Amino acid sequence: MNRPSRRDFLKGLGLGAATLIAPRLARAQTDPKKKPNIVFFLVDDMGWMDTSVYGSQYYETPNMERLAKKSMMFTDAYTASPLCSPTRASIMTGQYPARVGITTAVGHRPPLPAGASRYPEKAPPSRKMIYAKSRRFVRPEQYTIAEALRDDGYKTAHIGKWHLGLNPAHWPEAQGFQFSFHGAPDPGPPSYFSPYGFKAGTVTDGPEGEYIADRLTDEALKFIEANKNGPFFLNLWHYSVHGPWGHKKEITEHFVGKKDPRGKQANPIMASMLKSVDESLGRVMDKLDELGIAKNTILIFFSDNGGNVHSNSPKDGKLARIKPGHKRWPMIQDWKKYAGDLPPTNNAPLREGKGWIYEGGTRVPLMVCWPGVVKPGTTCSEIVSSVDFYPTMLDMAGLKPKPGQILDGEDIVPLLKQTGTFKREAIFCYFPHGGPTHPGGVYVRKGDWKLIRWFETSENFPEQFELYNLKEDIGETKNLAKEMPDKVKELDALIDKHLKDTGAAVPKPNPAYDPKEIAMDGWVAKGGNVSLQDGVLKIEPTGKMFFIANASLRDVTHAGKVVVRFRCRSTAKGSGKIQFRTAAQKRFPRTGQVVPFDLPAGEQWQEMTVALPVKGRLAHFRIFPGIKSGAVEFDWIRLCRPEGGVLKEWNFEMP
Repeated sequence: MNRPSRRDFLKGLGLGAATLIAPRLARAQTDPKKKPNIVFFLVDDMGWMDTSVYGSQYYETPNMERLAKKSMMFTDAYTASPLCSPTRASIMTGQYPARVGITTAVGHRPPLPAGASRYPEKAPPSRKMIYAKSRRFVRPEQYTIAEALRDDGYKTAHIGKWHLGLNPAHWPEAQGFQFSFHGAPDPGPPSYFSPYGFKAGTVTDGPEGEYIADRLTDEALKFIEANKNGPFFLNLWHYSVHGPWGHKKEITEHFVGKKDPRGKQANPIMASMLKSVDESLGRVMDKLDELGIAKNTILIFFSDNGGNVHSNSPKDGKLARIKPGHKRWPMIQDWKKYAGDLPPTNNAPLREGKGWIYEGGTRVPLMVCWPGVVKPGTTCSEIVSSVDFYPTMLDMAGLKPKPGQILDGEDIVPLLKQTGTFKREAIFCYFPHGGPTHPGGVYVRKGDWKLIRWFETSENFPEQFELYNLKEDIGETKNLAKEMPDKVKELDALIDKHLKDTGAAVPKPNPAYDPKEIAMDGWVAKGGNVSLQDGVLKIEPTGKMFFIANASLRDVTHAGKVVVRFRCRSTAKGSGKIQFRTAAQKRFPRTGQVVPFDLPAGEQWQEMTVALPVKGRLAHFRIFPGIKSGAVEFDWIRLCRPEGGVLKEWNFEMP
């Protein structure tokens, strides 16, 4: 096991010095007959660089620093998914998301119909693959870590976000927890302040304005006090720092105007919420000290995925659809006041964040405090995963897996005791769903090497494989796949084995796939024949009502006036027009919202410009060439801002 000091670790990132770390381990001093208490402190959407322990010079997290001095800090800890539900399932079961079947963040949605196939019967012709649907709860037959510890005499509690099942049959109390304090549905709390607004669950409202991070901590401290004679297992799984980003404004004001020497992080709202999480951690540690049980309590600090780098930024298309009167409107205005166009956080030097299988999406902070066993202030660079917690906590409690139980994780107690290293060859992350801007994929990390396999290629992701040496290139900036085909072959074979061993519901080729649909990118014709050739869209009228239209504009974030530009040529002169409607309009109005243009005839290409006086977000527009016979060809069509920036472009190129 490589054990660089935290000072060397941070220095290697150019982040300065920190506490020196002792190199060797002392023998455990705890009573071997007394089982340790276990507190699992989970933060939602907290990135690897979202604490001063890992190098942030903007966020203020003194209690995390305090914990680090008592803990082993892991530099290469990973979640099994870049989203919350799959990671949480991996913690509870010790199995990879591919095996559990929970592969995206749908733990708040109704279960799939019993017995229904996870694969849709068909997919649109524009999709190359058919993707399986994710399961939406941890199956009751799973023997969770809470059940294992409960059956050994532990008092068990889950406090905070669950996101592993909407219905009571799948709530924490049905999965081994004797006490629960959670709300449903729960991707995030409806409100961070009481009344909290949950439709179901066991959360009760407190005094008006009570902050949910404080309330969760209050409930945790009550449970600890009531079970101080132990042993107990406590999941304190915070909603912070997930949306809707409720924050204490008195703390937020402290960060307004603060500068990050690294020039990377600057969001006062995120700093405020992390400060509240840090205060919660401090209160838990204080209570353990006060009750005299800290020496027999293991505290695990972790995040469920990487930091959020996309929400509430200009590239977040959801914002453009939020108008005055919407329940999120006050939150958006509050965000603009304090954070402007900033995303929640910045994971640099890691690439991207939540929802991505680059490092920023799955590498997270991990600290384990185990008095008398873990040497305080140590650092471990071994590669560990969220699937490892189950077998590790079993060992901590002196237990073994049930006969025949499948655990994908490895026991990291030898690392914590510094008595051995892993025999494991690699870890995996399976995320087939992707997002609106990137395909789904899977990666393997073995040693310094990481191989990503995308399930689809595209203009933005032209290569199926991306290979990185993380020791030399932590930011994943140089794809070495073409230079090192043998390494790609070696690691890709591990991916194949992982998918087979876990029974992953991998994407299937779509038999209805039509490359023309990709080139059309949402364009449809009415009253005419359409053909594509050499990147040119050709339409020929066959009826009186003749136009092309596009309603696939969800990725266009702009609201307000827009300009339509297109390069075309026509065999006949026409009196054309463009008709539009906004997201607030369910159908086109009978009158108005029509802008005319003159279409010239000739063999030469013409560039046309038509300004649309849109009020709100453009949702659908039609181009009427205004000819009765002949043909019109489009080389490209662009949707632009009035000042000239391109919002969306259609080139009609076949993939």
